[in-house]
Amino acid sequence: MKRGFTFLELTLVLGVLLILGASILPTLRGVREDALSANCKSNLHQLACVCFDYAQQEGYFPWGLIEPSTHDAAYWDFDLAPYVYPRENPARHGVSSWRAFTSFCWDFTRKADDGRGWSCGEMFRNVRADEVMCCPKCKQARSDNWDGNRMTGYNYNVCYLGYVENDRSLRTYPTPFAKVTHPARVVVFGDGGYSGGPNKFMRAPFQDKMYDNSAASLRKAGTQAFRHGYGSKRHCNMAFLDGHVESFHAPYKAGGSPGWVDEKTHSAFISSGNGIYGPRGFGEVDDQDPRM
Repeated sequence: MKRGFTFLELTLVLGVLLILGASILPTLRGVREDALSANCKSNLHQLACVCFDYAQQEGYFPWGLIEPSTHDAAYWDFDLAPYVYPRENPARHGVSSWRAFTSFCWDFTRKADDGRGWSCGEMFRNVRADEVMCCPKCKQARSDNWDGNRMTGYNYNVCYLGYVENDRSLRTYPTPFAKVTHPARVVVFGDGGYSGGPNKFMRAPFQDKMYDNSAASLRKAGTQAFRHGYGSKRHCNMAFLDGHVESFHAPYKAGGSPGWVDEKTHSAFISSGNGIYGPRGFGEVDDQDPRM
């Protein structure tokens, strides 16, 4: 005569299975997080290589943002512009005037007749790079990064390398490639984020009087998103100009003190000072407090 399982035996078996499941789930979650972070690092490496090649060939880093409606009068009519920054010639972008663009950013451009369509930014040479420009943990993001374009999650070092037009800065152009003496010490792209979601313009924690001419400078604004991992393993990935990628675990506030700029979104700066972003020799000195 066959004997069935007793209620106690079934309870014990289920209890063992639940314990095993509870012990395995964190491991599976960790494996998934590691895979997403590895994918992100690969994207950032490719972005850094593309930017390095562009800057080396053109002599200047790509623009962070151009204001097409005013750029013609502000820059192209300036006699030295073609010599200072050859890409200023709108004909090199296939248009007769900057006003042909409705958006011109480091990662994508849009012309008036593109509708809601867009093209990859100038450093990509019009080659579509959607997957590379999108962090795998941002693919489901609903918040627009800029002008209806959500294909990012990464931000670009516009405080010292690129340049955002109309920032209250002492610079008016992107940085010359020749000024970067230590590419392995200067971050160029990273997991971008702030309280409102992803952002595409990377900033540093201090106003820097060698570069900023106003207290309203945006130097202290755009932060990084520590979106990968969880708990003590939470981190953000950052690509350096030479192409290598590092993970940062320690968050800093504006002004250099430890902690989150926004705890809910886990956004913060990656350093207590501006040095890693590129000032004073662009990688030669890692200033802890550049206020002088």
